[in-house]
Amino acid sequence: MHRFVLLALLVRVAAAQSPYDAPQPNPTVWPACAAGQIQVMLLGTVHMANPNLDAENIDVPDVRAPALQAELDSLVERLAAFAPQKVMVEWVWGDEQARADSAYAAFLAHDGHTESRDEIEQVAFRLARRLGLGRVLAIDYARSMQLGGVRQFWAAGGQTIHTMDYDRLVPERLRVDTDSLIRAVSMTAFHAWLNDDAALRGNHFGMFAGLLGAGAGDAYAGPDAITAWYGRNLNMVHHILRAVEPGDERVFVLVGAGHVRAMRHFLDEAPHFCPVSPLPFLTDADA
Repeated sequence: MHRFVLLALLVRVAAAQSPYDAPQPNPTVWPACAAGQIQVMLLGTVHMANPNLDAENIDVPDVRAPALQAELDSLVERLAAFAPQKVMVEWVWGDEQARADSAYAAFLAHDGHTESRDEIEQVAFRLARRLGLGRVLAIDYARSMQLGGVRQFWAAGGQTIHTMDYDRLVPERLRVDTDSLIRAVSMTAFHAWLNDDAALRGNHFGMFAGLLGAGAGDAYAGPDAITAWYGRNLNMVHHILRAVEPGDERVFVLVGAGHVRAMRHFLDEAPHFCPVSPLPFLTDADA
């Protein structure tokens, strides 16, 4: 779809908010930071290399194209205004730190050029280089959602409990073709849309609608899968705590957008941290 046609469509369809309405973080879910807390900016993103790892995958255009490289430069320039002392990514704590060190060293040696389409190299490495940081830190935890148990439950004839038509609860502004959206707007505007609270809520809404009711008798396949997901995110927050050092005031964390809502909750519960929305850095007239 032509860029300006899609823009007009989105402005008309996304009634309450759209990326062009400059969405702002909801103060009821993003806390005010207290003195002494480490601010943690969570930027939800997509898998730019299209590895098809998620339940729903966005078809991302080749981010190595010159126009998209310029858009990523602009996105990172905005994020750099947060001035984090550490950049952390969704590679596995311990196991993949050597990979992160090697890849980031190669990135620096090639003046920020990489043939990888991975969002970690395209966004996190670019930001760390812009800030003059020596390392990018891996904080993920190697735990699956145990969806095999859900599949076994269904294969054995188990039925998922449903109580309503969930689809009617999805806000109109989320009823867009994301494959078209990412091609129609800038990387900054797309990430503003992706990190708006309605989109973050929608991600969890789908998970709970599909999994919470998958169980019967002594079988809790769906709740067990959700428990594993929350456990992974809690361990990621634990790894952030392990990685920070005295004097750190701000940390940037790049994760798949599905992680943001759970991690925000855990960071908000922990007195060590204050989760920070990226939206004020992404939403202005030039986004």
